[in-house]
Amino acid sequence: MTDFTRPGLRPSRRSFMVGAAGAGTAFSFPAPAVLAATTAPIKLGVLNTFTGPLSYAGLSSLAGMQVYFDRIGWKSAGRKIEIIKEDDQFNPQLGLEKAKKFVERDKVAMIVGPTASNVAMALLNYVQQVKAFLVVSGAGVDAVTSTLHPYIFRTSISTWQLSAPMAEWIYDNLAKQLVLTAADYAGGHDVLNEFKKPFIAKGGKILKEMYPPLGTTDYSPYLTDLKSLNPQATYNFYPGSDALRFMQQYVQYGLKAHVPLTGFELIDSMSLAAAGKSALGVITAVPYTPALDNPQNKRFLPEFIAKTKNTPDHFGDYGFVAAQAIDETLKAVDGDTSNKDKLSAAMVKVAFNAPRGPFRFDPKSHNPIQNIYICKVEEIGGKFLNKDFSTIKEVRDPGNTQ
Repeated sequence: MTDFTRPGLRPSRRSFMVGAAGAGTAFSFPAPAVLAATTAPIKLGVLNTFTGPLSYAGLSSLAGMQVYFDRIGWKSAGRKIEIIKEDDQFNPQLGLEKAKKFVERDKVAMIVGPTASNVAMALLNYVQQVKAFLVVSGAGVDAVTSTLHPYIFRTSISTWQLSAPMAEWIYDNLAKQLVLTAADYAGGHDVLNEFKKPFIAKGGKILKEMYPPLGTTDYSPYLTDLKSLNPQATYNFYPGSDALRFMQQYVQYGLKAHVPLTGFELIDSMSLAAAGKSALGVITAVPYTPALDNPQNKRFLPEFIAKTKNTPDHFGDYGFVAAQAIDETLKAVDGDTSNKDKLSAAMVKVAFNAPRGPFRFDPKSHNPIQNIYICKVEEIGGKFLNKDFSTIKEVRDPGNTQ
């Protein structure tokens, strides 16, 4: 077992006894316990989807965290950072079991993750009951930050932050009548609900909503129905390989030529590389694209590529930003994770420039306040790129005040 106590800080038994006797002290001073609490590793329980069709998201997020912790030598405020990784397998019940392990057996300072909205929802009651500190580094489901929980923060996005600005942009610039489609799970329903409210409020019309099951391989029944409705455009959300299959079949059915394809995070590095020309022209709202031109992203890009051999996607940025927010918080409390109220008060004040742009927390919800980028897939220099062409600055989720 590694001894993390530093020479010269721990008093000898004799010097302690002499000092105590001279002061007339009748109690024992717990110096070793205090010392252990301030020099022991800070354990982070990283919960994400590391196997199955969505494993790329969890692995990319973890790599982003590692890039940041590599930068700071895996130490914050003089304490070693230690990651304990668990795979939720996109399974809410399993995710809850892993969270309980983190809290009850591993004694982690914070739980970080998950990406899956259904897993995040499964954790909320437990995390609140035991007053665990949770940094949601992926899941966008609005319920996570719709009300203020003192020990729950999100460093990624809320569904509203992408859906509502995109709804207004589409109405103002592209289409007044839409068909909406999304995978049939908590995240998919949340995305469409948050999109249609502002779209309808502006005067837009939803012709139909469709919810194919997760893992659908043949979208032909839905695309046939969609084609018969002949909308001015579509708005869609599918995670992982579902997004790739949907885009490819959308093109095969001859829809993209006359029905613009838009969506919520449909495009990431994996799907773009695999989709190729079938992704050209797809319009999405994102919190991050590798095309962003800022100093932080220019530094992050080569670091992430060196570690993974892949171009970072928004999941990689999610992990990086989560790690930086945690580091900034730990430095503000001198590495003392024993008082969660102080941790919370420190984290809510965190603000910095990230690869995605300016980042800070909303004190009313603990959700990020950040830029959202409207992007279009273009072919530039023989490479396909999700290029930002419009920036909506300082987007703040209204939460339960909406």
